[in-house]
Amino acid sequence: MTTTAIKALERALHEIDGIQNAKWGDPDFEGLRVDIKTALDSLRQQPVVYNDLTLHPRLMREIAKFPTAAAAAKAWGISRQTLHAAVNGTGDKPVPPSILRKIGLERVPAGLRQYREI
Repeated sequence: MTTTAIKALERALHEIDGIQNAKWGDPDFEGLRVDIKTALDSLRQQPVVYNDLTLHPRLMREIAKFPTAAAAAKAWGISRQTLHAAVNGTGDKPVPPSILRKIGLERVPAGLRQYREI
């Protein structure tokens, strides 16, 4: 959600700049520009929160550092089956904390399948 909000606010700021540069009448967007910049600064200070969809690419990047997924599982001290279940979402279970720690994340206590950096 944070990434989406940041992109939307950046787009709005870009559109405002475009309207003012086109000199369509004399719109005064300075107050709106300040509000958007304040919101962007606030959002950028929040820690990144991952969900299952945004977690998967990060997990795959970490696994790619090893020659095989089996080597990653062995290095992380987990079974290949556990790693396979985490990668493929088998059984509709969340990614185990042991894997999250290895990729530098932890589960958000109040979040439903949300993770943050450690």
